Amino acid sequence: MSFVGKVILCGSAGAGKTSILARYVDGHFFEEYKQTLGANFLIKEIDLTRIIDDIKIKDEKIKNSLKQKGIKLYLWDLGGQKDKLFANEYYFSQAVGALIIFSVDDEDSFADLDFWVSKMKELSGEIPYIIVGNKSDLARMVDKEKAQQKADEFGVEYIETSAKLDENVDEAFKTLSIKILNNLKL
Repeated sequence: MSFVGKVILCGSAGAGKTSILARYVDGHFFEEYKQTLGANFLIKEIDLTRIIDDIKIKDEKIKNSLKQKGIKLYLWDLGGQKDKLFANEYYFSQAVGALIIFSVDDEDSFADLDFWVSKMKELSGEIPYIIVGNKSDLARMVDKEKAQQKADEFGVEYIETSAKLDENVDEAFKTLSIKILNNLKL
């Protein structure tokens, strides 16, 4: 039986959460924008053989068990409308990790990071998360240094992605998976 965990993707509407998820799970990118209302739900089985050596678990038996069993992530793409968030608060519960996503071409989505991190901590507790700057293929409104500084303030990693060009999407999920596994209380 695999280790199973719930991962949430949060951020402002239009940041590209659905596109990142579609690229990661199905390998697709859809040009047409469709706003997520409520939440989308997908499952992805992760092959740990590529990342097992990056996991800080010292007990080799546990490492080997995780390697053999794998990890299954239930991925929840939450709608980014703050005024409708009360309907989505349930989706934050029992999460083991999160991607907090903004769009590098949208300063407002970057400014909303504080809100999303605060909401995630309020409803999910202290779980591993990373900040993702999506749409790196578009004209930049938020420079990389500013985004990195914000991630440093939160004490988390920052990764830039382009769901459209399939850049660093797998890396973002790999990084988060390692953090989740390193956080396991076995």
